Amino acid sequence: MANVNLLPNFLIIGAAKSGTTALYDLLKQHPQVYLPFDKEPLFFSRDDYFAQGADWYVERYFKDSESFRARGEATPHYLYWAEKVAPRIAQTFGTRPPKFIAIFRDPVQRAYSWYWNMVREGFETLPFEAALEAEPRILKDRRDEFESFGLMTFGYVRGGRYATQLESYLSLFPRERFLFLLQDDLKAAHLDATMRRVFAFLEVDTEVPVHEVTSNPAVMPRSRFVHTLLHRGSKLKEWAKQRLPYGLRYRIKQTLTETNMQTYDYPPLDSKIAARLRETFADEVQRLSSLIGRDLSHWLVGK
Repeated sequence: MANVNLLPNFLIIGAAKSGTTALYDLLKQHPQVYLPFDKEPLFFSRDDYFAQGADWYVERYFKDSESFRARGEATPHYLYWAEKVAPRIAQTFGTRPPKFIAIFRDPVQRAYSWYWNMVREGFETLPFEAALEAEPRILKDRRDEFESFGLMTFGYVRGGRYATQLESYLSLFPRERFLFLLQDDLKAAHLDATMRRVFAFLEVDTEVPVHEVTSNPAVMPRSRFVHTLLHRGSKLKEWAKQRLPYGLRYRIKQTLTETNMQTYDYPPLDSKIAARLRETFADEVQRLSSLIGRDLSHWLVGK
């Protein structure tokens, strides 16, 4: 086991497109909270990363964190792949499990937002309705690949099955180790009270002021070629990998990616598709409401 004094003591586990980046950016403003430069280390969800061992994880992301009262990371893949990730976390941390923060969003809105994320990344070319129809077949055919790399690609409906995913964690860790939030909790009207709750949960100073952030806005690449060059394997990336440290490569990639983006207003979701999705998610929403003790009835009607 890695040095328990350097392992993170909290994990933001998801859900994707529900405010994990905003929460990460807000927490980075607190002087007693350590978060690595890479928001999503993916250690527990990617098989090849997990095989490197906890010492590798600590050395790469947390070696300078020992003086901080709270040390964490934010990988939404951990909720999506809960059935394999939760046992890995239990195995790694033993009798000293971390705290968990999970943040949720109306699963219909999340599915549509994730669809446009897939379009932006160049993975999805189908219209939304056709993409929903294709999802079960694609996830079945590519299950081994997606699971091995901990990918959330095409997981429009699968990514919104929050209750099923959360149950994998609650079967292994005490309920008091969890803080559950909704994306709406990060809106301006609730932000100060929400962050005080988060800080109290992490046992850091609760009176540290934070300023609002705009994280993960709706964008599309200005140049698809540049975006593909930055995010797919290439000789240039292999050259950089051999000569530049990981942290520097990551920051260069992020800067170039952001520079290549422009804001984009995607069209409103078709009401008939939304209604069918609400029926699909109804049981999950009701179960999640019971699990986290929050009224989610507005998700059932789309308000």
